[in-house]
Amino acid sequence: MAFTERCIRYADLIVPLAKCPLGEPVGDCPFTVYWNSMDHAKRIALVDELPEEKLDELRAFHRKCLAIKIEQVRDESTRYYQNLSK
Repeated sequence: MAFTERCIRYADLIVPLAKCPLGEPVGDCPFTVYWNSMDHAKRIALVDELPEEKLDELRAFHRKCLAIKIEQVRDESTRYYQNLSK
């Protein structure tokens, strides 16, 4: 499968269009509607089909969600290692 320029520009959306890269999705995840409704090739094709405004919204949501989840994991990891040293 050859990727279009647009697919390359929005490559960071390919994985969340397939599944949550950090496990369980949040309740308001806008990507979940795409997960079971189509095969992987059709989900990739969405990058060429959806309006750029929608792709930008999805990207903003995904980046914010990743930042929150990474912060949560970092906090959990810090607490875990602090408890080991007690």
